[in-house]
Amino acid sequence: MIEKILESAKKKVDSAEVFSVETVLNEISFEAGKLKSAERKNITGIALRIIHDGHVGFSSTTDPNRTDEMIEAARESSRFGKKALFAFPGKSDAQPVDIFDPAVEAYSPQEAVEEGNRGIVILHETYPKGLAYLSIATSVSTISIANTSGLYTSYRSTDFSHDIVINIIDGDSILWIGDGGEFGSLVLKTDDYVKNIADLSRKAEAKAPNISGTFPVIFTAREIPTILQSIELGVDGMRLVKGDSPLIGREGEHMLGSVTLTDDPLIEGATGSRPFDDEGIPSQRTTIFKDGVFQSFLFDLDTAAEAGRTSTSNAGRSLLSSPSVSMSNLVMSTGESDLHEMISQIDRGVIVYGAIGGGQSNLITGDFAVNIALGFLIDKGEIAGRLSDTMVSGNVYDAFGAVSAMSRDIRQYGSFIVPDVTFSELSISGK
Repeated sequence: MIEKILESAKKKVDSAEVFSVETVLNEISFEAGKLKSAERKNITGIALRIIHDGHVGFSSTTDPNRTDEMIEAARESSRFGKKALFAFPGKSDAQPVDIFDPAVEAYSPQEAVEEGNRGIVILHETYPKGLAYLSIATSVSTISIANTSGLYTSYRSTDFSHDIVINIIDGDSILWIGDGGEFGSLVLKTDDYVKNIADLSRKAEAKAPNISGTFPVIFTAREIPTILQSIELGVDGMRLVKGDSPLIGREGEHMLGSVTLTDDPLIEGATGSRPFDDEGIPSQRTTIFKDGVFQSFLFDLDTAAEAGRTSTSNAGRSLLSSPSVSMSNLVMSTGESDLHEMISQIDRGVIVYGAIGGGQSNLITGDFAVNIALGFLIDKGEIAGRLSDTMVSGNVYDAFGAVSAMSRDIRQYGSFIVPDVTFSELSISGK
């Protein structure tokens, strides 16, 4: 089909690129301890990007019988499209990366339901005071890209996600405590998730007095992605082009203490891994910060051309969108501690297991302010009760510039692979 679309497009436009995705998704979910749904979806999409008369056009469809209309729509959109400063890449070799797990493809909805039931049962046995919610999903995707410059490449990938949450009614408030993960391979950690949820639920029964001021704060690995969003925006090449990144002109500057951040699409079994990006550029590792020193922005073809740089193979897209700059796997360096040691080292502070919000944040500048959904007071190196109605805020660049400890263990949450982190001081505001 891709070849057919390209052949048709070549007759009408100067150059063209076809991107297609086919995904088979199986998902089961439990609500309040009961099986709610078991769904299978087949998702197909075709996107066409063209360069015609020096301008970019784009269109997409989920109907493979409407490709002629798609070509005409792309040609029409090019009349009003931005000027093309790039050319579609030709064929090149990509480094192999293992991102397909046959066990995920073979994992049946029946097995997922059985594992879900088991998770619900053991969570109720371990901590019977709440209602359990659970989801398990598998997907198998085939990505193909071809263009009129001679590129034709394709790969298959798998994804497995598994989340368990307990809902606890606490007076007039509702407490949600969960654990889970998303992986490129079949990773079943039901017992670990249940043990962690039950442990946190018991600790949450004790209340702590609200505190305000500046304190050391531990963000557990699960919540580190919440504040890394600002850095993700800051290193986006489009922000460089638009002139609103706080990192403009700061390449080579020491900013983040001893922290190293790497965009790495070549990690086996990670959800953001791929042999090439969504424009067909072979994947590469890009060091964003090395020992705290800012190294590089991230680019797709378009932003690289506008900035006078080269693509870092960071083009991504949703099903029917034009490419834009997107991280693959964001990997953070680790430290020498474990979480228990990090807690014991704090005389008075806070540990955050869950955060929500961000409405008062300015992510572009790096400022963040989030409500603590699940967090605890630390007093003399011990967890001393759950905090409520409490907000934590700061600036991500200042915070990472004053990291006092990081765990040696690293956890994968979607495309983030990160440790637990102790920030020396952040602002805490309790009502």
